[in-house]
Amino acid sequence: MAIITLTTDFGLKDHYVGAVKGAILKQLPDVTIADISHQIEKFNIQDAAFILKEAYSNFPEKTVHIIGLLTERQNTGGYVAVEHKGHFFISADNGIYSLLFDEFPEKVIEIPADSIINLSFPVRDIFVKTACLLANGIDIKSLGKPKENLLQRLPFRATSMGNIIRGSVVFVDSYGNVITNIDRILFDQVGKKLPFVIELARSNQIDKISQEYNSVPEGEILALFNASGQLEIAMRNGKVSSMLNLKLNDSITIRFQ
Repeated sequence: MAIITLTTDFGLKDHYVGAVKGAILKQLPDVTIADISHQIEKFNIQDAAFILKEAYSNFPEKTVHIIGLLTERQNTGGYVAVEHKGHFFISADNGIYSLLFDEFPEKVIEIPADSIINLSFPVRDIFVKTACLLANGIDIKSLGKPKENLLQRLPFRATSMGNIIRGSVVFVDSYGNVITNIDRILFDQVGKKLPFVIELARSNQIDKISQEYNSVPEGEILALFNASGQLEIAMRNGKVSSMLNLKLNDSITIRFQ
């Protein structure tokens, strides 16, 4: 069964999502279309990469993922189809793959667009056609010429020095939970089960790792490693991002004693 997912910053008010889905169904009436998100912050590649990275591996292999943001051709390196870890991705060459993957994708093909007169809606007019071909089983190499380079965006990575880990906020979800780029592996390597404090804004500190959100009293701030192994700061039945004014790229420090 063919599956095509959509990740965009289109929102749900306008006609864009419906137009894309209609164009897909016109070519592949039996395809399954899955919405990963259409509420990405406008033009925010970092948000899109985080959300798609957390979601795509849960789909079956051969799923085709359309990424619809920052698609203006004059501001990108063109359009590409990518195959990586058994999945296909279609997007503008806008730097998202350097945030989505830890390595260069296995296959990258440049999608020709010179014959298309109107490029104001490439997600519908270019990405959909390419996605349907891939969903039908066409070899990705037949779509165009291989592309050796992709635009890069430097990802924010946690670092350590001595008994200190310095990381940053990489995502704030709709519950106001703050997800960092500090993972359990780095935490265990540096910490070696020593006591610690997680230093937050407004002189707040956390000195233990909780196992679940309801392991503290209502309104209390907690830290836990989420299902992806990333350190997350949350508040039981509250929005820690609002209370502590934590935003994307804000610093998070852990000191082991």
